Amino acid sequence: MKKRCILLLVTLVTFVMAGCFAQGEQSAAQSALASGNYDVAATNIQAALGHDPDNPELKKLAADIFTRRGVQYYQNGEMLAAADDFHRAVGYEPPYAMAWDYMGMIASQQHDWQHAIDYGDKGASLEGKPDPAYVVDARRQLLKVQSGGIRPYLPPGKRPNLGE
Repeated sequence: MKKRCILLLVTLVTFVMAGCFAQGEQSAAQSALASGNYDVAATNIQAALGHDPDNPELKKLAADIFTRRGVQYYQNGEMLAAADDFHRAVGYEPPYAMAWDYMGMIASQQHDWQHAIDYGDKGASLEGKPDPAYVVDARRQLLKVQSGGIRPYLPPGKRPNLGE
């Protein structure tokens, strides 16, 4: 009986301490986010989620942080880093429309028409808005590719031999 009480007490203290650590990291992440220091905010929110991975408030904050940092990367032309952050954002908070929209814009720039349509549709539907212009254009481009009007680029060595 005494061992059970001690074990219960240790477990309770562990959960309380984890919650305190998560709250401290959450506060630090919010402060860093407010000052525009997205890298520090990302580090802090990941630490907080390490202590409390199922906390919906932390997940929503993580989605906001990674989306904002992704926008910063996007504006600086760092598309791979931006795409990684947008994917992280929707991993934490799937209905985060802004991240879906940016993922669609990146896919459109890469001429990945199907993903541009899928991601853009998702973002627009989550916000209750019509499809953005890049989705409309992606649909036209995809139809051209599917009808044979445009051949997708293939690097040398992967191109079909056309009898030349």
